[in-house]
Amino acid sequence: MPLNRNTLMRVRIIDECLQRRQREWTLEDLREACEKELLEKEGICGISTRTIQRDIELMRSDKLGYNAPIIVKNKKYYTYEDPDFSITKLPLSKEDLNELSSALEIIKHYNGFNNMSGQEDILTRMQDKIACQTDNNKVVYIETNNKLKGLNFLGPLFDAVKRKDALIIEYKSFKAKRESRIYISPYILKEYNNRWFVIGVSPQKEVKTLALDRIIEIRKDDNHKYVDNTVFNPEKYLNEMIGVTRDLESNVETVIFWVDANQTPYIETKPFHESQEVEKENEDGSKVFRIRIIINYELERKLLGYGSHIKVIEPLHLKQRIANELILAAERYRR
Repeated sequence: MPLNRNTLMRVRIIDECLQRRQREWTLEDLREACEKELLEKEGICGISTRTIQRDIELMRSDKLGYNAPIIVKNKKYYTYEDPDFSITKLPLSKEDLNELSSALEIIKHYNGFNNMSGQEDILTRMQDKIACQTDNNKVVYIETNNKLKGLNFLGPLFDAVKRKDALIIEYKSFKAKRESRIYISPYILKEYNNRWFVIGVSPQKEVKTLALDRIIEIRKDDNHKYVDNTVFNPEKYLNEMIGVTRDLESNVETVIFWVDANQTPYIETKPFHESQEVEKENEDGSKVFRIRIIINYELERKLLGYGSHIKVIEPLHLKQRIANELILAAERYRR
């Protein structure tokens, strides 16, 4: 079972305490040090002495690979037998290196992040160091397209979000005849269907969703202050929909749709949305599904992508819109 974040935080605090050999540490001292820091950073209080004892035993064991030489002096004071020991100085195991190498392959998939200031070659250097210590073969292959436009803006936008910089973005949508200037405080970088988007608000607190492949130029806005996000909850905002298209006034609706027996296994194993549930199972193997979601362009494209294998039952306005699109498509094929 994976260790939780609080356990790892306590272990790190205990390690830091035992490295400070200018003082002696009782079990109660270690408990107070852990409780103080976790209260400040996580709002957690009430750590017991027994919890600290379990943490020390965990550090002494090889479960985390530490085998920490923790001893008790005078039946009271905890210390490292080796004064130079620290869990932060331990080398990674071969298994750790193999897993890290695979993780780096996934990170490198998003090449645009290599442009983050001061980190241009960090992935290359890390992989070079790992390659010297492991025989790990590449096993992770991710669909990507290095010719996608706008990936060069990922790094600068990431930095702007972290620094809370207001931006001026020169932008040209597919429908626009000429480029426009957009003022934005960026909050989120979102990838959908192999395209990247930045979501933020204007100085007037209007939500803006911009595709990176339509951005022409980015520069810092020195005339407007960064607007802190009091407009929407990012996680809730994104989890209520598929993709990125919506407005704050959109309401979550119940969508019910029938799927034929041929496509049911695919939609069961790769749900449209996390809220998806089976509403009804039919004798012919077809099923009726229910989701709670914002109805937007991306949902319509997804439903249309299954053609005759799917039929929307509710709501009526979505059913009619999908039916009209299919009728129009059929008419075009007849021409």
